Amino acid sequence: MESTKGPSRSARLLGVFEVTGDILTLQLLFLVASLPVITMFPAALALQYSLGDVFVEGRPRPARLFWTNFIWAIRRTWKAAILLPLLIILAAASLLFWLAAGGLAGVVALCILIPMYGVLVAGYVAVLASTLEASASRTGTRGWDSIAGFRERLHKVWSLAQRRAIPLALSVVVMVTWLLVLAKLPTLVLVGTGLVPAGLAWWVANPWVQDRRAEIAGSSN
Repeated sequence: MESTKGPSRSARLLGVFEVTGDILTLQLLFLVASLPVITMFPAALALQYSLGDVFVEGRPRPARLFWTNFIWAIRRTWKAAILLPLLIILAAASLLFWLAAGGLAGVVALCILIPMYGVLVAGYVAVLASTLEASASRTGTRGWDSIAGFRERLHKVWSLAQRRAIPLALSVVVMVTWLLVLAKLPTLVLVGTGLVPAGLAWWVANPWVQDRRAEIAGSSN
């Protein structure tokens, strides 16, 4: 009995190490690709595509996949990519300003801004989740820099948001908690900046992940 259990346990352990190594490799590549700041959005899309490629489609060489996906994403989203850093700076500055302002005006402004930014965070997670769903076939997807491409992506994001509204709402809570933790422990940026939103997007898209895995298993039999 011990001889039969030993190898399977070792195989599972090696499998955990391999999965962990692939995830950390993709996180490190995300950090490198995000260094210019304006490439943060394409890097996030590339990370999400790569997670789908590696852990759903079963494709090897995560590093090579990431850079291929990054080049693909930056060519199609370079205009939208400029907006993400600007939105982050604007959101942080406005929250800090009204927190410091205090008084009735500050309370009213925060009551408006916080839900609005919560919707934006939910939208960002929904974009990543819809990106994961597109990882199986994305050759025909238009870029974000065209009106038709933007409408196509917006329709997919809205459809996903309607189907997975509760997970998206919980994702906002987790993201806010993560940002608060990050403010206290900035070193966590090295291990979670890309993976926390990507993990939430994976959870939101989990029904598609399960269906896709079942489809791949059925086609291989």
